[in-house]
Amino acid sequence: MKMRSFYLGELTWLDVEEFLKAHKTVMVPVGSCEQHGPHLPLDTDAYDAFWLSLKAAEKAQCALVAPPIYYGVSLHHMDFPGTITLSPQTLEQVAYEVGVCLTKHGFNKILFENGHGGNTPALEAAAQRIKAETNAFVAIDTVSLIPDFVEKFIETPYDAHAGEFETSTTLANRESLVVKERIAKPQLTLPKSKYTKIGLKEAGPKVSWAFRTKELSNTGVIGDPTKASKDKGEKAWKLAIERLVDFLKELDSM
Repeated sequence: MKMRSFYLGELTWLDVEEFLKAHKTVMVPVGSCEQHGPHLPLDTDAYDAFWLSLKAAEKAQCALVAPPIYYGVSLHHMDFPGTITLSPQTLEQVAYEVGVCLTKHGFNKILFENGHGGNTPALEAAAQRIKAETNAFVAIDTVSLIPDFVEKFIETPYDAHAGEFETSTTLANRESLVVKERIAKPQLTLPKSKYTKIGLKEAGPKVSWAFRTKELSNTGVIGDPTKASKDKGEKAWKLAIERLVDFLKELDSM
């Protein structure tokens, strides 16, 4: 069937009913409204999760994208103006209820496309509950599909928030909203223990630990955005879309 859109919010119930005759996969983008340093938009995580989901759905043509969950667990960013946070319990409950509703209509494969690492524990708890109640297949992707890109192209080992990676990806998909004259390396106070590591590339033994971003960074940036480039961002998005399309096609055939 030819779809008018792969965004659930733009479809009618008849369109969804027709789609479900052939495919059972839905993506739920989850983001946040939180500070992203002096140079990136507050809605970066939500925008990117939705943008990636829709690009992949349009290419794969076997999954729909539900309306995004625009708020996330951002307690650690609350020292910076504009940040809005949910409690972990609230996000878990919202994600759980959204997922269960989707299963009642026939979607039995749900992918939470998560743009914010702080959401992960709540989404994992919601996924367990959805699975237990409905037996649906539930997965969570939090920048999980391109570790080889991160290892090869991201130079900053402690890059975790609004740094080299996120500045690069935003230059690639929303360059006009990057305040380039404010891009600067922050003053960082990184953890003292070798086990309290932070960042996309910090491999090896480590523990999960709670922190307030203000304790680590004077600007809210954890990383080095001066090493970002539009080229890195374009490469990251290309690979992320390709991998996500491949995953959606695998889900469709399961």
